[in-house]
Amino acid sequence: MAAVQVKYRPVGVLAVLILLSTLVVISLKSNRKTREWKNDLQPTRGALRTVPDCPGYCACLRYKDPGCTEKINLVFIRTDRTGSAALASMFHRFGHERKLEFVLPRGGEDDLCLGWPGPVQLKHYRPRHTHHFNLLVERTVYDKRALHGVFPHGASYVTVLREPWAQFKSAFHHYRVGTVVGIQGDDPIAEFLQRAQLYDDVFTSPAAGSQRPEVPDGVSVTRNPMAQDLGLSERSWYNVTAIKQHIKTLEEDFLLVMITEHLQESLVLLKRLMCWRLQDILYWPHQYTDYPLRLDNNSDSQHKHREWSLADHMLYEHFNKTLQHKISKQGEDFHMEVRNILNMP
Repeated sequence: MAAVQVKYRPVGVLAVLILLSTLVVISLKSNRKTREWKNDLQPTRGALRTVPDCPGYCACLRYKDPGCTEKINLVFIRTDRTGSAALASMFHRFGHERKLEFVLPRGGEDDLCLGWPGPVQLKHYRPRHTHHFNLLVERTVYDKRALHGVFPHGASYVTVLREPWAQFKSAFHHYRVGTVVGIQGDDPIAEFLQRAQLYDDVFTSPAAGSQRPEVPDGVSVTRNPMAQDLGLSERSWYNVTAIKQHIKTLEEDFLLVMITEHLQESLVLLKRLMCWRLQDILYWPHQYTDYPLRLDNNSDSQHKHREWSLADHMLYEHFNKTLQHKISKQGEDFHMEVRNILNMP
């Protein structure tokens, strides 16, 4: 069988070469634009730069203070009914992404916290696997000496506080306080605050233990719970001088005290103080519930609650004022970051 000879016409070859060259140029341009787009989404250590057609979100992703080094050692002191569970999940994500080491409880049936309602001790947590721990986000009571034993190389301490009247109503509902102590009627909060000491003794007694499985005997969920978690001893709960001294100590020890009612601003401040990325402070609120007690704003009850939970009110008022002062010193780029968090889909 005779071989078939294929003759290439010069015009056809030239057309093929032009087509291939065009495809190569298009591919190179596409790859370059892809790289530019990816780079625009990477945080940098330089000053804030706006990106054409994306002046907000991308600019926030790019922002970091010049010369800022990411901090990875953190102790988060959780407080009850303040949104701390959502923040703990956020800190867990931060640590897992970087393969950091957490201080973890030993995990027995009655050992799911790090010593709470007391400070952490060696018997409460698992041995470390690396050179030192990086993060503590499980529940414990703040005690500087105890925590120094876990973080001898230093860590940044943060916590969160919620407006005490709102926090009280949330705890009263969540722990079914009215039901546990047998209050009848349409206004269980007002009735509770009329005889707060009596009802609190009933709630914290061993006899009521089966009705409040989350709370150990003797632990009040309605009287200064945030001050308890932040290490203020019960004998100082109504000593104004002792409370002010404890506030001064916390101010020296803590990098930031966040406020639930200003959580976005608090998180942007945390991001800047820790030199984190915007992605690191994104969170999904959970365990949100609505209930009639949320709308209870009886002024007489609020006044009685302040007397009942004085330390919590003093803590909140001081650190809320401190946070507002810190916010007032920020520039427009700070407020732009806050707006972008609020507008996240």
